[in-house]
Amino acid sequence: MKKPKCISCDKTLRRVTQDIRDQKESYKGNLICYMKKKIVVDGFSIPLLNIKQGDTIYSYRLWDGESYHYYLGKYKFCGVNCAAKYGIKQLTKGN
Repeated sequence: MKKPKCISCDKTLRRVTQDIRDQKESYKGNLICYMKKKIVVDGFSIPLLNIKQGDTIYSYRLWDGESYHYYLGKYKFCGVNCAAKYGIKQLTKGN
């Protein structure tokens, strides 16, 4: 799939990701895993998650490989500034 780009500045749009934190096992699914972090618990524990001192916990960011953030849900802008610049440029073209 071709990466969608901002129609004003030509930067690639942000990916729609999901952050998973404090897991006891490494991720083994079919999503693309970005920013994998492995921490050995030292000096603290998390009783609600049954994590004790000396355990290994994982945090990671997952992406499905095709979802991107569109400005206001449907426009190919990376943010409000690029949308405003594009609008001003279109207004000056008409006159």
